[in-house]
Amino acid sequence: MKAEAVRGGSATRPMSIVMGAAGWTLMILLAACRLTLGAPHDTGLLVAGLAIAFALQATSATLFLLAALRDGFGALDSFFIAALARSSQRREEALRQPQPEPRRRGYIGDRPFVANDDGSVTVETLLGPRHFPSLADAQDFIGS
Repeated sequence: MKAEAVRGGSATRPMSIVMGAAGWTLMILLAACRLTLGAPHDTGLLVAGLAIAFALQATSATLFLLAALRDGFGALDSFFIAALARSSQRREEALRQPQPEPRRRGYIGDRPFVANDDGSVTVETLLGPRHFPSLADAQDFIGS
């Protein structure tokens, strides 16, 4: 389902407005007839008319809610389509970039180290990782 198809040309909202207006009009007309005629007893026409007016208003509210949900889910759908497009674009860009060379790893004495691309070295010491500008500096510090 495309987001453009969901948003385009839905007659649900205008139809709900028309049905709601018809329900209120019928209810007002029934009230006016009851007041002007002053009928002391009901033949069942008033109850049937009120039931139809209530059904029109309930249907109107339901259709209006469905239109709002359709618009909301259409916006959500278009958001996810855009997010997936950005994600696939980033993945393609990441695949096009050259893979970096693997870092050199090893031991100085009994301490592990990682040599970075810029020539600096990170050594795991007893107090945590320590950064050195070169492998020679790290070897001097460790003492090997």
